[in-house]
Amino acid sequence: MSIKQVNTEFLIEEMTTDGHAPMKFLCDDQEVYFCKYRLGLDRNEIDCLAYEIIASTLLQELAIPTPEIAIVKISENTLNKKIIKKNRHVRVGDYCFGSKSIEPSAVLNEITSLLNSKRDFNRIVNPEDIVRISIFDLWVENSDRGRCFGSGFNYNLLLSELNNKIEITAFDHGFIFGGQSNLRVFNSRLSIDTSNKLHNTTYYKSITKFIEKERYQQIVEEFVPLLSKDYGHIITNIISELPKAWDLGPNLGHRITTFLSDKNRIQNIKEIILANKS
Repeated sequence: MSIKQVNTEFLIEEMTTDGHAPMKFLCDDQEVYFCKYRLGLDRNEIDCLAYEIIASTLLQELAIPTPEIAIVKISENTLNKKIIKKNRHVRVGDYCFGSKSIEPSAVLNEITSLLNSKRDFNRIVNPEDIVRISIFDLWVENSDRGRCFGSGFNYNLLLSELNNKIEITAFDHGFIFGGQSNLRVFNSRLSIDTSNKLHNTTYYKSITKFIEKERYQQIVEEFVPLLSKDYGHIITNIISELPKAWDLGPNLGHRITTFLSDKNRIQNIKEIILANKS
């Protein structure tokens, strides 16, 4: 594969999120990207940018909708410090992770997006992908999607609408492999945390209640074996294309491949998801 690279042309805004606070840039391919860099003093946080690219590539391999991505280089005269409040460590010449904007789309808000009828269910073109995404999140130990806060959940799902149909798209994967607390120490012995995952959310349950139990089981039985494929060469190729300036930790590709290929974890994930459907 070859990761697309673009340069910034104009900073539109810095997003106000509780995560990476991405910067929204118009780039020289005339597309808009949400661009992430590290926010904190810990330079190891750069690993999260690599995680984003690895997750996006794996989702594409698994045929799950996810935004197009690019490595975005910050060009001269495109950093407006009056706009930037959180991204104080980014400099001209730095490389960011970029997620291409999908228009029109909206971030999932369960207050307005919960399914209340079979008609709502039928409007979604890929409802079964919610099951596949939930399996994916357990596989990569996504510590963010499904995280409970206040009276709701953090979904990191986009809903794009065309001709009165809705497609679910998975985005924002910087906190996989256990997130920031496990940077450079995660390994296959990391326990599977089910407490803050997509399959326990109200939106997930509002969709899967319309999927017959037999079909639900079939989705799981067909998808889980895909996790046992050898993704080592793909991950190695990705890491070889990442900016040297990111200074990723040693043996990152090997640790990720070992983590993802652990057969016991994959079997446990299958059992967790199957048990979730009563």
